[in-house]
Amino acid sequence: MMYAAIFILLSQGMLGSWSVYAKDATRHPVPPLARTTEDDSSFLVGIEMPSQVPVSPAVESALRHIGVQYINYYVNPWAGFPEQESYLVHEEMMDFADKMEVPFSLACYVVDPPEKCVASAKTRGTRFRGIVFDELEHCRQLNPHEGIPCFVEPEGLRTLEEAYEKTLQGYVLLREKYAAWGVDCVATHVFPVLHHVAARAGYTVCPKIQKEFYSTVSLAIAMGAALQYERDLWVNCDLWCYAMVPGHPAEEMWSNMLLAYWLGADLLYLEGCGHNLTHAGQQGIPFSLMTQVTPNLYQLTEHGETLRRFIKEYLPNHRRPWTFRDVKPTIAILRFPDSDYGQRYQYARDPNRAPKEREWHAGLYGSPHLPSNEDTRAWFDLWNLLTFGSTGTDGISHFKCTVAAAGYQGRPEPGQVESLYTRPLLAAVHTFFVPMNNVVVFDHLVRKERLEGIPLLFLTGVAISEPTMEAVRCCAEQGTTVVVWKNLARRLGFEESGDGVEEIPFGKGRFLLTDTFSGNELFQKIWMHMGHPDEIRYCFGEHTVVLKKVTDNQVDVVITP
Repeated sequence: MMYAAIFILLSQGMLGSWSVYAKDATRHPVPPLARTTEDDSSFLVGIEMPSQVPVSPAVESALRHIGVQYINYYVNPWAGFPEQESYLVHEEMMDFADKMEVPFSLACYVVDPPEKCVASAKTRGTRFRGIVFDELEHCRQLNPHEGIPCFVEPEGLRTLEEAYEKTLQGYVLLREKYAAWGVDCVATHVFPVLHHVAARAGYTVCPKIQKEFYSTVSLAIAMGAALQYERDLWVNCDLWCYAMVPGHPAEEMWSNMLLAYWLGADLLYLEGCGHNLTHAGQQGIPFSLMTQVTPNLYQLTEHGETLRRFIKEYLPNHRRPWTFRDVKPTIAILRFPDSDYGQRYQYARDPNRAPKEREWHAGLYGSPHLPSNEDTRAWFDLWNLLTFGSTGTDGISHFKCTVAAAGYQGRPEPGQVESLYTRPLLAAVHTFFVPMNNVVVFDHLVRKERLEGIPLLFLTGVAISEPTMEAVRCCAEQGTTVVVWKNLARRLGFEESGDGVEEIPFGKGRFLLTDTFSGNELFQKIWMHMGHPDEIRYCFGEHTVVLKKVTDNQVDVVITP
């Protein structure tokens, strides 16, 4: 046939001398901890709670009224916060979780929680659900804050192989630090490009949906990572939108909660219920969910009432007999995690930046020496195909110049926290509905058993490992259609081909080599797997769930049988 039997990758450009961890394709660097839930179909709903001590009776009553089942909280959001103060805040917040009789996690951002807090939390046994490392890929590698340690210094990275290996090692070292304590680690990712790195390193996978992102895209990537590396799947439904909180209307939040639930997540929590950027213990009430009339009286906001209705009315009457582990995908994307989320399409460079000052969106893995190229960007065109034009071809987030400046309404007043109420035009730019037909994303090391029975595979990006390519050929022999990005196809040993789509029969299936994913020629060959532009559809065992579009922020849920 028109491919080489031996795995080939050209040693040129950014790739350097490429090994792709082929020898490690079936290994997990850190074994997963035991699940803390007794039933795989169980589902918890909670919040990231502002750490305000003491917690007022009004806040406690409001959260009981809503039915909150889990909380996490910060004890030191920023470096330099006194450790003893962190510990005192933690003790009061942990006592509040005891009083509420709910499980809890410690949350952190650019610095790890104090070990004294972790040791104290462990005394609560299985009610302590580990540490939530918020936006781990963003703040510790892709866009690190000035003066904050990252997994690997981006300035020194010169090849994607080196960047992947060293970033993976950084994730592993952090995970092993707490695995030695028997403490689980959850990695929330805001840019959904390193979920497979985190999963391989042993973290519970936790995408952020809503926020400034395409929720179905982020969840499809995270679901594939959790499946491939056998991790739990949590979902963070983030009410922040740029600097606004809440930055999304309650109806959009409702649809995102439906998405997380029906796509089989283990746990869902809301971020942006209050303000988490101030000192621990002084973060105020969860104002997105309630207002405090007096220390003893409260009133639920529209978001609070929506969350209460979801927990206390919707979930008890809509039992879910599956989890994401039961998914039977129609489409899978296979791709090396090169970290491209659309850095090329971000804001203009700051002319006032100091020469050695770190810059956000500088390049792949945060390195100015690893710019994106047509291979790393190819999946933007693919996502645009799979979402019927919803995402565009310039990145998989709303952090791009064509979107972020829309509805700009001037600087906020000093001391004001902006929201969708004060910036309605900017908030209206982001809506919920992005169609998707049963898609998951695996990395370049996925094994054969994860691919069997999937009718349509897309291979894109810069690399696929030899064992994975052999698994792909086996799938094609059994009837799978495999679409391959042409530059990658050449690296995999396919012979040079002309423009357009080249079809290569292979056993009962076929390979389709293409230099564009959004062209009509390719669509005509795969349309039967694409679904419908007004549906988010997934299959779990014998069940099919469809979130049918009503408006941009509203859906109807239809389950068959």
